[in-house]
Amino acid sequence: MAQSNREEQVRGEIFLNQDEKLLCTAGTSQLERYLEKGKVSKSFAVLSDRAIYCKGKCCVSRDRRSYTTRQTDFRIDLEEFQGLKYLQHRNQLLLTLAFFFLLLGPALLILDRVIRFGDGIVLNPTLDAMICLLLSGVFFLLYNIHKKTLLELVHTNGSIGLPLRDLPEKEEHLFLRYLRAFLLSRENPKA
Repeated sequence: MAQSNREEQVRGEIFLNQDEKLLCTAGTSQLERYLEKGKVSKSFAVLSDRAIYCKGKCCVSRDRRSYTTRQTDFRIDLEEFQGLKYLQHRNQLLLTLAFFFLLLGPALLILDRVIRFGDGIVLNPTLDAMICLLLSGVFFLLYNIHKKTLLELVHTNGSIGLPLRDLPEKEEHLFLRYLRAFLLSRENPKA
């Protein structure tokens, strides 16, 4: 009874057409929270027999190279759906900061040797250079540690990435199974 009530809520709140059938959900707890409170924080996806509905904070791209994380309410028709893959996404700002401090450290030492600016200040340029090199290492380590794995859903107008940390593993596998079956049925239509 609760399952059919939830399906009716999904048809009314999420689906574009009332005659769509709910196949599976990736992120049921987020869907339940959305149906109860009307607010979305983490991402979830709902698969119907006609479309994929993605809501919440997702990574969106038009060219499949640069992704922006934003609050989305996205619908992908299954006719427009082209494929899926796992994608590693890292914060490029951390890498930029690592290279900045890597260059700043030796630049401070060279500047001190050339114009002797360390004599007139309280700070030690050698210590500052070492701190810059240490910061460079910290930012590079953070860059390597903090990576997000996304489930990228490729469609004709770009792609959308769902963070896997928001999706329970069983629901993710069921969602992938349905999407792969759809792609296989489209490649090998029965005569």
